[in-house]
Amino acid sequence: MTPPTTTQARTLPKPAPIIDQFVIDPEVVFLNHGSFGACPQAVLDAQSAHRLAAERELVRFYLHDAWGKIDRSREALASVVGCTAEDLVFVHNATTGVATVLDNLKLSTGDELLITNCEYPACINNFNRTAQRTGAEVVVADLPWPIESEDQVFEAIMSKVTDRTRFVLLSLITSSTGIRLPVERLIAEFKSRGIETILDAAHGCGCVPVEIDNWGAAYTTGNAHKWLCAPKGAAFLHVRKDLQDGFTPLIVSINGDNLEEAAERTGRSPFNQAFDYVGTDDVSAYLTIADAIEWLEHNMDGGIDGLMKRNHELCIKARNLICEAMDCTPPVPDSMLGPLSTIDLPAGHKTAAEVKDRLESEYRIQIPIWGTPAGTIAVRISPQAYNSIEQYEYLAGALKNILAS
Repeated sequence: MTPPTTTQARTLPKPAPIIDQFVIDPEVVFLNHGSFGACPQAVLDAQSAHRLAAERELVRFYLHDAWGKIDRSREALASVVGCTAEDLVFVHNATTGVATVLDNLKLSTGDELLITNCEYPACINNFNRTAQRTGAEVVVADLPWPIESEDQVFEAIMSKVTDRTRFVLLSLITSSTGIRLPVERLIAEFKSRGIETILDAAHGCGCVPVEIDNWGAAYTTGNAHKWLCAPKGAAFLHVRKDLQDGFTPLIVSINGDNLEEAAERTGRSPFNQAFDYVGTDDVSAYLTIADAIEWLEHNMDGGIDGLMKRNHELCIKARNLICEAMDCTPPVPDSMLGPLSTIDLPAGHKTAAEVKDRLESEYRIQIPIWGTPAGTIAVRISPQAYNSIEQYEYLAGALKNILAS
């Protein structure tokens, strides 16, 4: 579908029918699920019900009822990410998970923390702050762009490992470029060298298959508010069993000096207890994770597994038609993509801000336009259940018109 010129009225392309169950503005072609996700009305209703239940009797809720509700979400999420439920705790977002891990690490002057140039900026900021505080050094591995193979990525990262490397931060899927890193291979190699991995799976559960226990990273964090369509503020932190003793949240709350006693009263591990109550807070987003998982399993063809397959296939189709319209080559092999893909644009003298501005103002398209590691301008697509191939045809035509004008 080719968009009309600016002098004509625009007919927006139809999204997938399930859009009716979301609250997305129908006057926007919303192609940016990857940034903040999107929540179905039924899941928002479930969160409201949890909030109301708490408000009806707050003392009973915080002292008694909350524990079983939190465990319900913990068990539901564990089945999606492939781990033992009690090894999961909840945090408000993946960045908080990374910051919590960094706060627990024992580092000395000269220790090296390895990251890539494609990590999420907020995580990089927390690594830099930790280095300033401890005297450790942040080492950056530059990933190639475009990418020909997993071997290129593996070699680029391993080339920066030294005998001073203590911890490595890896994104399961890089936010800016949409690359599915070969984390299984990297984590195994690091473990063989005595190096532990912090896995940032912000784009993880509901996005691509996740097998935390099999992969064996020391720490794994991820968002449920993106591809699992849970409410904002719903994320998890997994700490490997052998590292849980003495591991604390960023806030040590009222039970900090008697965790064992509190854990015995509520029937959970001290690790769970420490994170499940960190002061008065709205935990409804955590409680709604189980509802979001149930909604996806009942409303998606093939459940969450079917949704991941559908979104990956739509991502490949959408990327190919955009590349055809832009007369460019896909920058990443299909095997290294989930439901995100970043495509270079022949922007000439146009800036990313200018292209994004015109997509929004002239075509009503909401999608990221930003830079790549090679300094080019790129568009990032992130299909979700409510998106259609017609929307991406519309996007391809819009980009072609803008970049040719």
